[in-house]
Amino acid sequence: MLVTTSHDATHDTIVEARKLAESSGARWVDRRSFSLPQLHKRYGEQGVLILTLEKLVYYPISGEPLFFHPSTGYLRIKRMLKGESDPLIDLSGVRPGDAVLDCTAGLASDSIVFSHVVGETGRVTALESELVSVLLLTEGLIKYHAKIEALNTAMRRIEVIHTDHLTYLRGLPDQSYDIVYFDPMFRIPVKASSSMSPYREIFNPNPLSLEAVEEARRVARRRILLKEHRDSPEYDRLGFTKHRSRTKIAYGVIDLC
Repeated sequence: MLVTTSHDATHDTIVEARKLAESSGARWVDRRSFSLPQLHKRYGEQGVLILTLEKLVYYPISGEPLFFHPSTGYLRIKRMLKGESDPLIDLSGVRPGDAVLDCTAGLASDSIVFSHVVGETGRVTALESELVSVLLLTEGLIKYHAKIEALNTAMRRIEVIHTDHLTYLRGLPDQSYDIVYFDPMFRIPVKASSSMSPYREIFNPNPLSLEAVEEARRVARRRILLKEHRDSPEYDRLGFTKHRSRTKIAYGVIDLC
């Protein structure tokens, strides 16, 4: 993977991009006057990360450019500020001061909502195993600026860790989080979610393991949640009680107390 900047990069942007390349183990390339196709052809890499003045963007060999955005987190927090309920929050029982572990962060739209609810006295840890995803996420949570200040505050509070969730769970003490949350790549894609379809390329495609769920039982104090397609066999395979949904997305719950 290459790391470079936009053509209008400032000195500070170039310095930041170089540091990003070094810390991620990617290859730094001076942009000069190269176009994206020229970079792909010249260096033969699979993708290019471009740091612009506003954000970090990933350009795969083919397909759409990918970048961080809060996705449904924006609308959900906006609705909650109006006093509306949120299905995930209601099912999770998350409350101010809680500790939440999101084992499959992706772009962290659910982590953002969790962070909004737990507030300053709580904490949300977001785990992401894939390098491109974690780079976009880390940069985005810091730099993305929304008109809703509560959303900005929630994003800045999230701790992102680049690791696979099973390894991280194994290293945690018993009952160290109130809620453990899994949102793996769906076994049955939701075709209506066209905005997220291009991101499947950079997300971990592996199914959730029984061992990870068993570790989550040890780590969670109150509840474990699974987000999946409502028709997925994963709920039964992994031991979750599925809650009915009118949409194609449903949640499974394991209550521990």
